[in-house]
Formats: sequence, C-alpha cells, structure tokens
Amino acid sequence: MLRIALLGAGSHSEWAHGPSLARYAEEHPGEVALAAVCDRREERARLFCAKFGFARAYPDLEEMLHAETLDACWVVAPVESTRELAGRVMEHGLPTFLEKPPGNNLEEAWELAEIAARKGTPNMVAFNRRWAPCTRQALAWAEERAPFEYLYARMLRLNRRDERFAFGTGIHLLDCVRALGEAAMWGLKSARAAVTHAAAGALNFHVDLTFGSGLGRCDILPTCGLLDESYTLFGRNCTVAFALPWTGGAGITSEGRAELWVEGKLAEAHTWPAEPTFVNSGFYGEAMEFISALQEGRSPSPTCQQAVDSVALAEAAQEGREIEFV
Repeated sequence: MLRIALLGAGSHSEWAHGPSLARYAEEHPGEVALAAVCDRREERARLFCAKFGFARAYPDLEEMLHAETLDACWVVAPVESTRELAGRVMEHGLPTFLEKPPGNNLEEAWELAEIAARKGTPNMVAFNRRWAPCTRQALAWAEERAPFEYLYARMLRLNRRDERFAFGTGIHLLDCVRALGEAAMWGLKSARAAVTHAAAGALNFHVDLTFGSGLGRCDILPTCGLLDESYTLFGRNCTVAFALPWTGGAGITSEGRAELWVEGKLAEAHTWPAEPTFVNSGFYGEAMEFISALQEGRSPSPTCQQAVDSVALAEAAQEGREIEFV
C-alpha cells in the first residue's frame, strides 16, 4: 500500500488534488493510504484532512517527513516556492508529484531535474491537460494517423492580468502542444514568439512553431472576453480537434469535446461534461498515472527532466523571442 502525503492545502489542492486522491482511495481500496497533509496553517491542514480522508495534519514539512513513513508526496505550492519545497522532498528521496511550472524560471527547472537525477527520486510534473479525457482520445487518434502537417492551439481567458500569464498559465497550452508534437508531428524543433498589447492593457502572446513534419501556431489571449482552450491537428484528408471542458466566470460552462474528421466527414466524436472538473480536466488522470507508475516500478511522465523544454518554451513566449530545441 502506498502511503501518500500532500504538501499545500490551499484552494487548488481543495478543488483538484484533494478530490482526485480521495476518489482514487475510494475506487481502489487497499492500494493507497492518505497519510498526512502539511500546511503552515495547521487548522487549514486539519480541515483538509477531515474533508478528504487524510489521517494526520502537520504545520511543518520536516516534521512530517521525519514522523511519517511515506511512499509519495504531492507538492502544491506557489511557483515562487516550488523549487525550495519540491527540492526538499526530492532530496529526501520521496517520490514527488509537483505542480507546474517546475520552478519559477528555467534555471530552477534544471535544478529540480538535477536533484531528481542525483537522488534517483521518481517525480512527475502536474500538466493536467495531458491527462484530460478529451486529450487522451485526441492523442490516440493522432498517433494512429501521424504525421500531421499543421497544428493550431489557442488559450482564451477573461480578464486575466497576471504579469507572467504565458509562463504561469500559458505553459499548460504550450506543454500540451509539445505532447501533441511528439505524438503526431515528429517533435517540436523551434518556436518564434511575439508579444502584443491588448486593448484592455494586458499582453497577448503569439507563437509560431516548427515541427519535424510541419508547422503550427499558438495564440494566448488572456483578456479577450471568451473562455476557451482548444487544439486542432490538420493532416492529409484528416483533422483531429479537441477542447477542454470549462466552468468559469460570468456563468460560462462548456463541454469538453474531441472530434475526428476524415475526408470531410465527422468519423467519430465524444463529449465530456464540465463537471466533475477534477476528472474531466485531467487531474484525476494525472494522479492515476503517478500512482500506477510507482506501483509498476516505471518512470511517470512527464518528469522534471521532460518538462524542462516546456519551461524553456514558456519563457520564450513570455519574453517574445525565438528558441530552438535539440
């Protein structure tokens, strides 16, 4: 039985990771024990334990690591603290699931990858888009019909004025584009980014992509007044399109969907409701991947090492510059 701890009992853990782990424990009895939660606000940790079925609460990471016999730890912290906290857990040798981005910049991402390699610590970065049911279906179609010739992806949001939106949130889209490129376009080779000023006073980000088998484009528009995240692969007489489900502000709710078009006809289509968000947006899927990998003795994916190129791409998008990949 895997004994699991969670570090960071904030709002993101409460609506994404707590429900995912509680559901896994319920659906797979005897496989995992939800052993401990750590948060510097001890009362918050106690409430989280009561809500999701964890056994004990701690206000201090080192206290938890020394008091508990653990097999895995979820690290859900602000990006400014991810390098320190995930690094401490990995230095302890404890298999680590950490929220994206893996570090506040490319240097920190490399440092986490180095710690994991030096200590031999299994690890996985939480890029939930890769594990959303719509993405898994689209990837299956794309792998069967590869290579594709063009990829278009867009992330549209409402009134998001984060100073580093392309790095902190846009990295989700960019990582998913990398995964699609690996599966269906012989890998991402280079990117050229441009940053423009939106009418609302925020920034828009535009990235032109070169893959082994074709080209692509990403648009990240944080204040465009529409909530959408969608991806399309265009091939010869074949198109694969999918969109993430959303429950957002202003009463916006939309289904997730995946469509396969062949020679102008809709060959196959599936939809997923917006709720439960933690399932259909991929959080439960990534939890299953990490736990299954540990049970089977294989490396989960993506690791910190594998995520370095996503961090590099997100930095280039944020700064509006070019980047090449080996």
